[in-house]
Amino acid sequence: MVPKLKNLLKATPHLAKFPLVFSGFLASFSVIAVATFTLLLSFSSLPTQVPLLFTTGEALTHKIFLFTIPLLSLLFIIGNALASETFLKRGEQAAAIFPAFLSLFVSIILATSLVQIIKIFPIPPLLLEKDIFPLLLPLGGAAGLGFALTALASWLARKWKLFDEPHGPYPQVRSIPRLGALPIFLTFAIIALLFAEPSKHLTALLIGGALITAIQVIDDIRPLSPAVQGAGHILAALIVVAGGVGIDFIGNPLSNWVGPDYIRLDVWEIPLNISGVTYHFTVLADLFTIAWIFALVNVVDWLDGLDGLAAGVGIIAGATIIAISILFNTPPTALLGAILIGALIGFLPLNFFPAKIYLGGGAFLLGYLLAVLSIFSGAKTGTALLVLTIPIIDAFYVIYRRIRAGKSPFIGDKTHLHHRLLEAGLTHPQIVFLEWIIVAALAVAAVVLKGYSKLAAIGLVFVGALLTNKLLLKKPGLRAQKLSEPSN
Repeated sequence: MVPKLKNLLKATPHLAKFPLVFSGFLASFSVIAVATFTLLLSFSSLPTQVPLLFTTGEALTHKIFLFTIPLLSLLFIIGNALASETFLKRGEQAAAIFPAFLSLFVSIILATSLVQIIKIFPIPPLLLEKDIFPLLLPLGGAAGLGFALTALASWLARKWKLFDEPHGPYPQVRSIPRLGALPIFLTFAIIALLFAEPSKHLTALLIGGALITAIQVIDDIRPLSPAVQGAGHILAALIVVAGGVGIDFIGNPLSNWVGPDYIRLDVWEIPLNISGVTYHFTVLADLFTIAWIFALVNVVDWLDGLDGLAAGVGIIAGATIIAISILFNTPPTALLGAILIGALIGFLPLNFFPAKIYLGGGAFLLGYLLAVLSIFSGAKTGTALLVLTIPIIDAFYVIYRRIRAGKSPFIGDKTHLHHRLLEAGLTHPQIVFLEWIIVAALAVAAVVLKGYSKLAAIGLVFVGALLTNKLLLKKPGLRAQKLSEPSN
């Protein structure tokens, strides 16, 4: 199916120039691809004779003919794509949208029919089927909607000239929109409201996310001071805490030698009566939760220095949240993790090098979502610390170097690890893929390792990162860092 898709793209060069039309056909193809994959997985377990979409009563046919359903859908997509291409050549953009979303509608109907036929027969359950299958539709829906909204945000930003303005240490900026927060949040919120069970925790998560999105969209257009942005991040964390989300305890990795298995943070509680309603402020737990969210919000933003880097790391971290949620039996969090992954998958094609849209303030939003979802999943801090060890260490190292040089730790520059790797001779995509591989390996370790082993892994990565920094700084020219050079 992939070669056919490539041939289709060659035959329809105008489609890629109109994201809304292109996303409709891409979503249609994705739906059929998922249905075909489902058929392939279950094909050996199906009986030889099965009904088809257009058969009735006792009419049966050989199961090989089930593949005619995705084939018919694919032919329908190709025909409509050619029709849309014709409309676009004539400049009739509104007319070109109809075939795209007609294809999506028909693809969903045919794919649903195929799955219903497969479900007629008793098929042995696949590994983790009950955990993974319910996540596929929200993930796919978020990916399709995310791509469409990202393309729309990029197009609107270019049309209205909503580009980042020169400011501070950034005297020159590329004419690329920095509105990544908007499509990611809208995708996450819409799909979450459609698929997730309503709860006060979800409400708090979305309200806090809406606040961060609003602040960062404004900052992407007209820069705000770090103090204003920081205050907004703390307020978003307070909203989450007010919604009943908190870190009541953390695991003690040294419990085999010192102290209990868990360190309780909810032992000091202050009741607050507001308008006749009593709220219980658990001092240590709530303060630690606020600090945790604020820290990850800013760490992920500092990771966003190369096209696609932070979004890819977010996908890996989201997959880790799903794995931990399955292990801790928290399906609602696995669902939200899948929705976040889908939103980032939809965003990444237009964000990867060379980017058509920057993540911008969306990096703060991504850090916020990862911080809160890590609490929801039961992973707490240890797992997230291990997954994000590289960006966390890099952030502290950069802060140390900026303060030592007498500069503000909040003013951007090109002293991050990925910038030094660029100066060391690696290409942009090479660095991105390298960091993705490292983070993926750490994510596997975070899921597998427990207690002291996880702490030891964090220590080893810490030492390795410091040695890497030292080696990079010995490269010619790297000691003379130009702190005023702009970065994305």
